[in-house]
Amino acid sequence: VWLINGFITALSVGCSYLAAHAVGSGSVHRTHSVTYQSITCSLILGLLLFFGVELVCRPLPIWLGAAPDVVPMAQSYMRVIGFGLIPQSVAVVLSSLFRSAGDTRTPLAANLTSNMANIIGNFFLIYPARDVVLGGRTIFIWGAGLGVTGAAISTAASQYLLFFILLWFLSHKDTPVRIPLLRPRYRIQRRVFRQLWHISFPVLLERLTLTSGQIALTAMISGLGTVPLAAHYLTNQTEGIMYLPAYGFSYTATALIGQSLGAGRKDLADRFALSICLIGSAVIVMVCIPVAIWSGPIIRLFTSDPDVAVLGAQTLFIAAATEIFFSFFVIACGICRGAGDVRFSLLVSVIGMWGLRIGLVYIATRPLQMGVVGVWIAIAVDCFIRSVLCIWRLRSGKWKNHTA
Repeated sequence: VWLINGFITALSVGCSYLAAHAVGSGSVHRTHSVTYQSITCSLILGLLLFFGVELVCRPLPIWLGAAPDVVPMAQSYMRVIGFGLIPQSVAVVLSSLFRSAGDTRTPLAANLTSNMANIIGNFFLIYPARDVVLGGRTIFIWGAGLGVTGAAISTAASQYLLFFILLWFLSHKDTPVRIPLLRPRYRIQRRVFRQLWHISFPVLLERLTLTSGQIALTAMISGLGTVPLAAHYLTNQTEGIMYLPAYGFSYTATALIGQSLGAGRKDLADRFALSICLIGSAVIVMVCIPVAIWSGPIIRLFTSDPDVAVLGAQTLFIAAATEIFFSFFVIACGICRGAGDVRFSLLVSVIGMWGLRIGLVYIATRPLQMGVVGVWIAIAVDCFIRSVLCIWRLRSGKWKNHTA
């Protein structure tokens, strides 16, 4: 599923770049053309992913070494999930189009609605019918009892709901990317498809680099034992919350930088880049300071194992104290993508994940025997070097001179 999401994310980044530049140029025709062709590309990608998943959903769990009792459930899950990939591809791209046009509230509201529908669907489809006691009263709750298959049905259905909500807003809400869906007036332009390819393919390679690197890291950390693996997992999950603001600023940077350069205003792009870096870094620091101070109590919220809690408090402190480096890298990548400079973030990701992180983690866990604490020190060093490279790139000004 993460691999599939990598393809969709890569396309959405390319669409964001083209849409932001089209909106910035002030050309209504160009903006509408990019919107129509982004939808066309997302439909094609969704169809390819759907057929691909349906072809491999039966052997895939076996290839991944699933236990015999897991295989039938995994096959059913993937088969149903496949039917939601077409609307998911379009919905992710539509969300990026709205953000590139400066409208972040519409995708927020639509995704919140879809997620709530997914939760409700899980509640009724996963579990069987049951009696629940509330306030001394017994209430009968219907349930389909479909288990894992029910979870997949709910997820796929929520993707269709999100798809239709965003399509309605696209044709009715007054935004630069608003288009009539019933009578499209455009023809496919090879130039736009080439631009999408030049932006999206490096992003796809970057996602594949990160995914494969994470798999390799997990394999290395798994050899340390159950307690270190649990501490690493809890730290990873908590860190995911800490860098959420960075991705928000990254999306903002892609839209504002793209619109500025699309309007031919490199000076405005410079001011936006500086402001986003400063404000984003300040927000990240404010989020991470309390997490570093109370790393112990925070970890104990998620585990009752004292060994995991002690080790997790140490790794979470390292993660929170050095989170600014990774977050700055994320924000800087958003700035570069808005300018079409996607090869830089790919290069830094490859150097960071496979040239630094994997090697440093191996040294920390094998020759130095530093355990999972050494893993997070190695990750911090990798992120620090990435952030230094990003500062050098932004100061050089070369990121503004790229075109797809």
